[in-house]
Amino acid sequence: MKKTLAFLLSLTLVFSAVSCSKDKTSSKKVSRSAVTTALSEKTQLTNHMTEKERSKVSVGELTVFDHMQDKEENEAAVPEEGVCIEFWSEDDYIANWKKQYEKDPSILDGGSFEEAIEKSKPYFDDIYSIFVDGRSLSFNELFPIKGYNGGEIKLRESCPVYYVIDKNGSGYHVDENNNVIPEDKAAEMNEAFYSEVRYVTFADFEEFKPYLKKKIEQETRIYFSESDVEDIDEIVEDEYKDYLTAWEAVMDNNYKTLPVGASEKFFEAMDSDSTATWEIDREKIEAIAPYVKEYSIYDEQLDTNFIVHVTLPPDFEKEKIYPAYVLTDGVWRFNNSADLRKSMEEGKASDVIIVSIGYDYSIDGTNDSNRIRYFCDRCEDFLAFITDDLMPYLGEEYNIDFGNSTLYGHSLGGTFAHYAVFNSDKFENQPFKNYIIGSPAFWSPGFLPYTDGDSFKHEYGYFDRNESLDKNIFVCGGADEDPVYEEYYKGNDSTLEGIQHLMDRLEEYGVTTAECKIYPNSEHYQFIPEMLVEMLEKFYPAE
Repeated sequence: MKKTLAFLLSLTLVFSAVSCSKDKTSSKKVSRSAVTTALSEKTQLTNHMTEKERSKVSVGELTVFDHMQDKEENEAAVPEEGVCIEFWSEDDYIANWKKQYEKDPSILDGGSFEEAIEKSKPYFDDIYSIFVDGRSLSFNELFPIKGYNGGEIKLRESCPVYYVIDKNGSGYHVDENNNVIPEDKAAEMNEAFYSEVRYVTFADFEEFKPYLKKKIEQETRIYFSESDVEDIDEIVEDEYKDYLTAWEAVMDNNYKTLPVGASEKFFEAMDSDSTATWEIDREKIEAIAPYVKEYSIYDEQLDTNFIVHVTLPPDFEKEKIYPAYVLTDGVWRFNNSADLRKSMEEGKASDVIIVSIGYDYSIDGTNDSNRIRYFCDRCEDFLAFITDDLMPYLGEEYNIDFGNSTLYGHSLGGTFAHYAVFNSDKFENQPFKNYIIGSPAFWSPGFLPYTDGDSFKHEYGYFDRNESLDKNIFVCGGADEDPVYEEYYKGNDSTLEGIQHLMDRLEEYGVTTAECKIYPNSEHYQFIPEMLVEMLEKFYPAE
């Protein structure tokens, strides 16, 4: 295979209207302070960054547009419609091998370059890659033959041994039926297979079709199990249709020819640069670009690089103390920085430093598999990164009023914001006074496995450990959220039910600084831009 199949089941998180009632009698009174609006003296935080983490920090001007341009150009190399084929000559393969060898001579395993080329020549196919309507075909041993006209088909047999990496990162060998093979046996089978080139022959295309579908099913199930993907049969059927389309295009001579290297650029853009997934209003972001600093900050515990955009307020003065308005899901929320800064410019809100936390440009921050990793699976480590590394570091760069700063999260990020406020007592550092919990997806299949049962319904034991909470909480959602993804609730609270029950619990604890608002005429995310500006002006009203 030139390119391993990738199937990521995104959990689109959307949520109907319930009221946020506050008329119950409190069973446990907890003292609260009103929302703080005046700037306090600067609070010092203890920076727990390791030497390695500090050494990897970099800061510069905004680069998001550069990454987007690279990705867009590379993706444009492959049209989104029709069948596109990239042909390689023997010289193309040799040149590619030479480039790989120069990067890493160990790939030859002690042999000579000439011997490796000679041994590999039978596997130099005329067709290097194929795309059907912008989708890459993955099983090159099943690619059509250049110039095929519908008659006899002679294909090179595929290797019966596959190397698979499971969810935990462990690798092992399997055969065509997905049976696990011991490593020594797999080595023997590989050596025997590559000692000679074997072929399988069919009288014509019709005789070939059943074999094609069987092989696609075998190869697909090697990489996906029924437990991994519920609609695996549909994936197989879609792959089969694409291969039929490719073969028929070759027979009819109805395809576009790609330049050599086009598919590699496409794969590189798709696999290692997800910046084009960032929700960017170019005109708005270009307007505030002179006031934005882009930080690349590495966390050793998570082994992850984060891209953090810091947007400075109008008339910024280095000596002055400013609250920080911190937004998770930077891939979307950095886009809101322009409207937030505009509110300050128009005198509707006091000046704050806007901080959006995104992932490295090589990580797709829109993909829920990645969001689940940081917001749910590794929420403790992610909170520690923000609390003990990121905010103390930014406090060294700027005068931040940690006694009046805000942390925001939405959807899976909303479950994280809820986790953050009710685990804040476990940290010496206290960088936030205010927390915005947006549309918390407490029902999400991506969230539930990491909650230790119903611990989130008890605020992670916060009120067992503490008699008071000196934080302000704003919980919000869209009135039209619930019906859209009710298939995911499976007996759990919908989003708005979860919000209502959270507010009920907080009132029973005697919380007086928790507020709630359900925005009309909005589903899961439409209310966010309005809400972020509204809360900026509420937490930080114009002086």
